[in-house]
Amino acid sequence: MNRPVRKVVSESSLILMGVPKHFCKKTLDDFVAYPEVKEVKVFVEDYIEHLDENIEENRGIFFCGSNGVGKSMLSCIILKEAYRRRYSCRRVTFSQYINYYTEAWNVRDKNEKDTLESDFYEQYKGVEFLVLEEIGKEIDSKIAKPILEDLLRYREEHGLVTIICCNLDPSDFKNIYGNSICSLVNGNQTIFQIVGNDRRYIY
Repeated sequence: MNRPVRKVVSESSLILMGVPKHFCKKTLDDFVAYPEVKEVKVFVEDYIEHLDENIEENRGIFFCGSNGVGKSMLSCIILKEAYRRRYSCRRVTFSQYINYYTEAWNVRDKNEKDTLESDFYEQYKGVEFLVLEEIGKEIDSKIAKPILEDLLRYREEHGLVTIICCNLDPSDFKNIYGNSICSLVNGNQTIFQIVGNDRRYIY
């Protein structure tokens, strides 16, 4: 059964969820279907058409490819539709997520610590639909791996959908993050490697 939808999705609401301003009004019509990306555009159209079912079945997406090929744009278009259907949504870069995740580690006051952890869960870890960007760009890889595994495992166990955007190709991702994280990705995300040149100048 389809969920009731919002009649209006405001730019300010999307920005609060982490969507960059220049993506707030983008639609799939704005995504230029060059031959090498035609397949992914068709896939995203179908994913949005069956969004409620995909979210119910915890079917995410792993977009990988070089800078400017459209990973973020496509992810934000899907997020906007999820928000329109009243799912709780958030977009965050992995570096930002790590900062939020570790923010409470050095807080001594229990009430403040509990508040930070509760806010973190509500806004990031526990949202129904999460777009996680820029995996592979974080600085501290030692801390990144356990944090990423914790996030993906939690979201798998609780049936929460994650869209991942990564500049690494699948083999490099596996070499950096290991088999355990790759297993979580393979189990819950459809992997799309988007090829081509930087297209940001046309956006």
